[in-house]
Amino acid sequence: MAQHRSEDPFEETYQSFYRRGATDGLPVVTPTEERVDRMLEGTDRDRDEELGTLGTREGVLTVEKLATNAVMAGCLPIHMPVLEAGARALIDPKTNALQMSVSTGSWAYLCLLNGPIRESLDINADTGAFGPGFRSNRTIGRALGLTYKNTARIHPGEKEMSTLGNPFKFSLLAGENEERSPWEPYHVERGYDAEESTITMAAPNSFIQPFRTRVDKRGVLANLIDNTPPRMIGVKSETANERYEGTQTEVFYALCPYNAGELADYTKAEIREHIYENSHVPIHQFDPGVERSEADSDSDGLPPFQRRQFDDPDRINLFVTGGSGRWDAIMGPTLGGPTTKAISLPDNWEDLLETYSPHLEREWGTTTEP
Repeated sequence: MAQHRSEDPFEETYQSFYRRGATDGLPVVTPTEERVDRMLEGTDRDRDEELGTLGTREGVLTVEKLATNAVMAGCLPIHMPVLEAGARALIDPKTNALQMSVSTGSWAYLCLLNGPIRESLDINADTGAFGPGFRSNRTIGRALGLTYKNTARIHPGEKEMSTLGNPFKFSLLAGENEERSPWEPYHVERGYDAEESTITMAAPNSFIQPFRTRVDKRGVLANLIDNTPPRMIGVKSETANERYEGTQTEVFYALCPYNAGELADYTKAEIREHIYENSHVPIHQFDPGVERSEADSDSDGLPPFQRRQFDDPDRINLFVTGGSGRWDAIMGPTLGGPTTKAISLPDNWEDLLETYSPHLEREWGTTTEP
């Protein structure tokens, strides 16, 4: 069949990449040698350095491949440190990136940014945190998705077998609103210093923004518990191991600043414990394929009528993001992660910011709320 050739170089390049399955369906920036070289200004690593393997054995990821996909996604050189950390998270077996990329379950890539990098790169952590509009939020998530797709050679119907697909696949990225949170940031809970910058990755299947009913502290907690579906569970089966084989799932709760403020008198540990103690589901609604411990049976051997939704409070993750309003989000169950990696900055970081941060300047959304 004859193929139509466009006289527009941009259109011709896009068509060429699309035919080869190298895009996510949207137009891409042509990764010319000059643009890739410029992207590599954002790293101290050699372009041929191998960061690890994505997918199966053919998927060796080099720094140059990462930079190439970053160009295609519309990133700037100052995004490279985040992309390198995100790539290390994808490579980590605990992230379970291969299964979340090919499973019929249609999993998304959740990325949470913490630390000073949020301000440096204008990462949105306030109003519309997970929504469209911010270049860094959109291009970083897209670049990591393209990197995995193109390095592991995954296409819908070929390896990627998600039944319905997931609209959040490459776009579920936000910063934590640390400034409006009553608690220590998420990455500090995971052992990092507050002044360190990190990226956390996990693979939730669903994103739920439940309609609020009550806005006092009891209502906030009841709303989270009541709107977590029975099969959005946090469990670890006996077959789970360090390579993240076997069932290991967790749930993320994204609290808006107002609702987090209602709970400011409690620690995150106390909130997790409360959710754990009060989250029970009828036995017939629980996923029968999930292995459960002996603790789920009564001592006299009679079968229980309900089970805990979480087998440990630590399988409940809490962070604060978004702006004014009373809406929270529930994300899960996660197929892999959470995996947190530190973001290391190159020696020329300040020069890079001076050169490229003007590309992130905007005239809209510059008013601040008290």
